[in-house]
Amino acid sequence: MMTLAKVRGQVRLPPLARFLRDANAFVASSREAIERSAPHIYLSALPFAAKHSLVYKAFSSHCTGLISVEKFGIDRHAGRLIMALTGPGDAVSSVAYSPEGYHIASGSRNGTVRIWDTRTGDEIVLPMRSGDGRVWSVAFAPNGKSLATGTDGSGVCIWTLMAGQGSLRRLSGHSGSVSSVTYSPDGKLLASASVDNTVRLWDAVAGHRIAVLNGHTQDVNAVSFSPDGAILASGSGDETIRLWDVATCELAGQPLDNLDVPLSICFSPDGATIVSGGLDHSIQLWDLQTRSMLLKLKGHSDFVRCVRFSPNGLYLVSTSDDHTLRLWDVAQGAGETSPIIFDGHTGYVRDAAFSPDGLYIASASEDHTIRIWDAGSYQQVVEPLPAHDDAISSVAVSPDGGFIVSGSHDHSIGVWDTRAGELHRAPLLGHSDHMQSVAISSKGTLIASAPADCTVRLWDARTGEKVGEPLTEHKGKVYAVAFSPDSRWLASGSKDQTVRVWDAATGQPSEVGPLHCGGCVYTVSFSIDGQLLAAGDGVGNIHIWSANTGQPHCRPLRANGDTIYSIDFSPDGTRIVAGGEDSMIRVWNFHTEKKLLLLDGRSKWVFSVAFSPNGQLICSGSYAATVSVWDATNGSLVVTLRGHTDWVRSVAFTRDGQSVVSCSDDKTIRVWDINIARLQSSGGASGGIASLSSAALEDGWLLGSSGELLVWVPMEYRTYLQLSPCTMLFGRCRIAVTSGSGNLYHGESWTSCWHDRTFRMTTSNA
Repeated sequence: MMTLAKVRGQVRLPPLARFLRDANAFVASSREAIERSAPHIYLSALPFAAKHSLVYKAFSSHCTGLISVEKFGIDRHAGRLIMALTGPGDAVSSVAYSPEGYHIASGSRNGTVRIWDTRTGDEIVLPMRSGDGRVWSVAFAPNGKSLATGTDGSGVCIWTLMAGQGSLRRLSGHSGSVSSVTYSPDGKLLASASVDNTVRLWDAVAGHRIAVLNGHTQDVNAVSFSPDGAILASGSGDETIRLWDVATCELAGQPLDNLDVPLSICFSPDGATIVSGGLDHSIQLWDLQTRSMLLKLKGHSDFVRCVRFSPNGLYLVSTSDDHTLRLWDVAQGAGETSPIIFDGHTGYVRDAAFSPDGLYIASASEDHTIRIWDAGSYQQVVEPLPAHDDAISSVAVSPDGGFIVSGSHDHSIGVWDTRAGELHRAPLLGHSDHMQSVAISSKGTLIASAPADCTVRLWDARTGEKVGEPLTEHKGKVYAVAFSPDSRWLASGSKDQTVRVWDAATGQPSEVGPLHCGGCVYTVSFSIDGQLLAAGDGVGNIHIWSANTGQPHCRPLRANGDTIYSIDFSPDGTRIVAGGEDSMIRVWNFHTEKKLLLLDGRSKWVFSVAFSPNGQLICSGSYAATVSVWDATNGSLVVTLRGHTDWVRSVAFTRDGQSVVSCSDDKTIRVWDINIARLQSSGGASGGIASLSSAALEDGWLLGSSGELLVWVPMEYRTYLQLSPCTMLFGRCRIAVTSGSGNLYHGESWTSCWHDRTFRMTTSNA
């Protein structure tokens, strides 16, 4: 008989059980590739498998010429991902484990409720629809025979689960969306919370209403029963958690107040503690006897949508709009240990649930997936690489190319060493809002930053120390900063429709300005000789002034009334390029006010444009998640750089013109080699490595020039995939994929990867 050795937080299995578990994880986590093309069991799934797994050890020695996968900042395929369920076809709002742990229920934005087998990933019941709109919450009854849901259409639905289908009973009474439903531990009661400011108790068997609990003055976001079923807790937008005596339906003492809006609440298994997560990005643990806060956990960079205790009460999982789950050890050092970060979702993570044995966590996300994670070991094997925790809005390159400065929505400024490929120093902190723009002085000694808090700040680039006091003349958000070529002046553009010029040495306003525009100022730029200052505004105007006098140099250049997000002067001082709200990139001779080029970026919202140092190229970053490089003479597209998975917010050439630096809402910074990109684009490179480098990533597959399947990439790796011509990537992790043998097997040649000739294989098109 199989025996298990169990230690705190981890189950040790005998070899056969370990192999079967690894095999299940291997197939489930790579199911997307295997179902599309069986040869990619070997060509894709095996190279991405955990190197310590028994499946990898058993089969990898029989293969040769497979891709090589190097992982930095992540321990294994998917980190801890066991399975990704991708059937809902829409954002997933809620997830729940069945009492025995063999099934998962999910509720989606498209109004469907689905039941999944946790061992195979298959759906075991036809999708269930109540017709009441988005399903916000799902909960299994303790006996596992029924399922309750809360919907957008004010309905509370109870589904009786039968073979292959579910029958519906609807409970009516709420007058607004039902945000949360939960069963009492004995299964006799059902509680529901609604945006109609009420909590309702229902007889879960008979289906009639028992009580309406009034008292909250805002939406009720969450409800939770205590483990003994005697207390019901409700969390509301009125910034309180109310505790109700279930027997009397009256308040059980004073509410917990002075807290941020709770979006989720949960009792600890011993009933002594309640945890809440909410809008202030933190997690709060409360002692129910004293009504005092025990602990406040910080780490998420956006709203905390869900908090759940593990079955043994030692751990806590949280989900957030920052796309992550975090696993907290609340028993060790009063929660002072760093959480384990589950990083793989590409959308808001709305909900999570522990399996009954505590070994797994299921999560539901706006990225249309449900994921099952291994929670059996609570030790972080590999720490994520230092990186921004949120979208990166701006990058600038130092004059010598030695470092890159970035500004992020996580309120921080990063300084990255381009030679070492890592964070140069701890992030610069001091602003209280999203970073909009950063700039480096031409001497490389000063950094300027502009956040959405209406201030501008200067930093010493060598020490990271603040220089002087914040510059506070603007009356609105500051969207752009730029140094003059001699580093003497700093220009800033703001929502208050002005451009201000500051003395970079003293921080005092200059005698020039404020300069007025017709709308919000999103971009500013000095000409190479420092004689001119330009700004682009929210109504399609490009204003150009004398930097010395503030007098207009010419009439405003017009861009068809669209917002101008970025401008840059050419090095020869004759042209200016602009990108904006529409897909067109415009180049003018601003002396003659003649439009020279009109480049079709083929994507709305061109956020950033820049001339190369020799003026021969223009690069642009856009909503399409690509970086485009153009011939600045004839306007032809030279090359498109693909790798980012979200909007590209900022681009900049290095001083030697050999590389482009870009940043994105995907939280990464990439450095691209232009010469390699042009060589690959022209077909001048050959072999397996070249095939990978020029491949297009579509729906998780790297495709060859004829659309052939080359390599499948796991979803959680796609944001951090580094392929040539990307020479450097700064992010939470980095995944480098190369063709180890120089050959890349695919199509009918795929069987060549198998070198054990005692095993016969049938050729199949990969």
